Amino acid sequence: MSIVVNGVALSDRTVAYLETALWSSTVNLPCCEEDLDDDGCMDCPEGSALHGVAECEPLDDYFGIEDCDPQLLRDAESDCNDFWDHLEDVDLLESAYKYADDARIAHDFWLTRNGHGAGFWDGDYDGADGHYGRALTDAAKVWGGVDIYICENGLLHS
Repeated sequence: MSIVVNGVALSDRTVAYLETALWSSTVNLPCCEEDLDDDGCMDCPEGSALHGVAECEPLDDYFGIEDCDPQLLRDAESDCNDFWDHLEDVDLLESAYKYADDARIAHDFWLTRNGHGAGFWDGDYDGADGHYGRALTDAAKVWGGVDIYICENGLLHS
C-alpha cells in the first residue's frame, strides 16, 4: 500500500521512516539566535508557516509529512528502496524480518543511519542468532546521516 504526498508516492515503510525522522529531529529555525524572541521563536507574522515554531523542539510538534518538500520525499523513498534492495543483496532482509516488520525496520534505519543512540544495534535484532544487529547497523551506516531543515517558506528539506 502507498499514499501520495505532495505528488510523490510513498510506501508504508517510507511513511514510517519519515515519521521517525520528524519525531527524532528537532527544529533548527532559518535565522540567527539573535533573531529569536524570548520563547525561542522567530519574529514571524501570525499566519506565517513559522509563526510560533520554537527552536530545538521536536519537528513533529509542528510539522507532518505533508510539510516535506517533494525532493525530500523522493529522496526518502529512494533511500528506503535502496536500503531494502541492499539488505536483500547481502542476505540480511530475511533475517531482519525475523525480528521486525517493514515499519520497524524503517524506523531503525533512520535512527541508525543518523546515530540517534538506538536502532539496529541495541539488541532487538540479535536473538539467538547473535550478529544481525551489528550487520544491519553496518549496512545502514553506508547511507550516512541526513539532516532535515526548515526553509523560510515552512517546507522541510534535507
